[in-house]
Amino acid sequence: MIEKVEIEMISEKELRDIKEYAEAAFGKVFESREKAKQRIVYDLLNYLKTNNRNQFLYQVLKLLAPYMKEESVRKLSSLLNKMDIEYDTPENFQKLGYTIIMGIMSSGGE
Repeated sequence: MIEKVEIEMISEKELRDIKEYAEAAFGKVFESREKAKQRIVYDLLNYLKTNNRNQFLYQVLKLLAPYMKEESVRKLSSLLNKMDIEYDTPENFQKLGYTIIMGIMSSGGE
């Protein structure tokens, strides 16, 4: 008999927290750099479309690395680490990815 494994999904609260921290963190990253923000959003959407989790996370962490002194960046990094370990499924990756992209798109930067 095949044992049914229940997949744990990311909660709405966690997704809201990620969007909030992504908005604040990427607001710092993309201050006055709207074209760069658009290019990154486009790249991240392509990584999601092709389910390229490693490249997606690499790109996000590469962007955040220079800003690790910012509290929002540290909190976002901590949440991403937790999510990557606890919710390792394609469905959760899609939710997480789109939430980060929405945070980037709604961040300041103009």
